[in-house]
Amino acid sequence: MKLIRIIPSLLIKDNILVKGKQFKEHKYVGDVFNAVKIFSEKRAHEIQLLDITARTKNRIIDIDLIKKIRSEIFVPLSVGGGINNIDDISSLINEGVEKVVLNSCNYENEKLIEEAANKFGSQSIVVSIDVKKSEEDKYLIYSNNASKIIDIDFKSFVKNCESMGAGEILLTSIAHEGEQKGIDTKLYLEVENLTNIPIIASGGVGSVEDIINFFDSTNLNAITCGAHFVFYGKRNAVLINYPTQDEIESLMQKYEKIS
Repeated sequence: MKLIRIIPSLLIKDNILVKGKQFKEHKYVGDVFNAVKIFSEKRAHEIQLLDITARTKNRIIDIDLIKKIRSEIFVPLSVGGGINNIDDISSLINEGVEKVVLNSCNYENEKLIEEAANKFGSQSIVVSIDVKKSEEDKYLIYSNNASKIIDIDFKSFVKNCESMGAGEILLTSIAHEGEQKGIDTKLYLEVENLTNIPIIASGGVGSVEDIINFFDSTNLNAITCGAHFVFYGKRNAVLINYPTQDEIESLMQKYEKIS
């Protein structure tokens, strides 16, 4: 059975909800607290909340904001932004966060994934990997909001995440992020068999059809949507949305029959 997950991914900057394209040109979307409440009411499978400025300001995502959100929503919460060490992770887990998302710190503290998994369990650790193709048609890893190339072989790192203790991999196509022009399916086909842990696809969703095509074309069962779930129409009017329960149930039944 293919138990699909469709996850809203929300970016925050100075505790407000923002959205950009290819990790740049972020614009104001609205109040993050109201957005997560709406997604919770719509019974999203999970909510992902990432602070895109925490690292540059040398802090972790606002604990008070997380505490407020966690007290009001009733769906699993994954959180990332500025995490550097076990104490940072502990402070988030203690507020009821189900999963922490580790990105830039993976390349600055190579033992953090293993230490965190040993202390909190692999199910709590999501390794975030951001990639973009080079001129040689090879995927390269970037960190620090896609501003810094990491000299690590992409496929080898994906393979190693499981042995390091990660429970999931969040894999983002930088070139497709926020564009709403379709998913880089080729990227996910390249890595879907490299590891036994779940890979969450991120970047490019512009319609429910994109989601369906992705699940039809790959063995993966999880995808995040950002712009598609906060914008509506050609003018990108702000409208928090998520598939209805009937649409979700229809998709679940479709993949139950396929499996």
